[in-house]
Amino acid sequence: MSSEDIPAAPNPKSYSPDHITLFGVALNIENGAAYLPLDGNRLKLAVVKFGSDTPEDPRGMVIAVVYGYAFEGHCYRLDQPKLFVFETRTTGVPAVGCGFDGGGYVMWQITKKTRMLELATSADLAEELVLNASLPGNRSPNTYGNRYQLAHRGGRLNRGGVSD
Repeated sequence: MSSEDIPAAPNPKSYSPDHITLFGVALNIENGAAYLPLDGNRLKLAVVKFGSDTPEDPRGMVIAVVYGYAFEGHCYRLDQPKLFVFETRTTGVPAVGCGFDGGGYVMWQITKKTRMLELATSADLAEELVLNASLPGNRSPNTYGNRYQLAHRGGRLNRGGVSD
């Protein structure tokens, strides 16, 4: 069995049956902010408390790209990396197991009840993100008109009281 199939063992001092290990890369290490490229500029993402301009400590609130996770002794890879913001009591430690050993990956221990925020990002031309995304066939099905016709057996709304 390779390390691709074996997750790192959870911390035995704080075992929890709903324990999840996330594998990824923390983005808010530099001054508590994450910097993402945008047309030669850098977009700054930071977690700040309401009414403050000071970014939260990345050891408590993490902005991370997550590539996979381990749960109940099994490793899982996400279809595509996801950008999450979540609170953790542990700092990201170098990843062990599930094929994430080395390469700068870290892991975080959370539970199923940990509140998270997923940030969905797309970078492209306005033509693609606005215009082409709205073309028929590319939109979510719930954006189309919800017209339907109610059909009943024999074309009747009720079965009794109407004679043929």
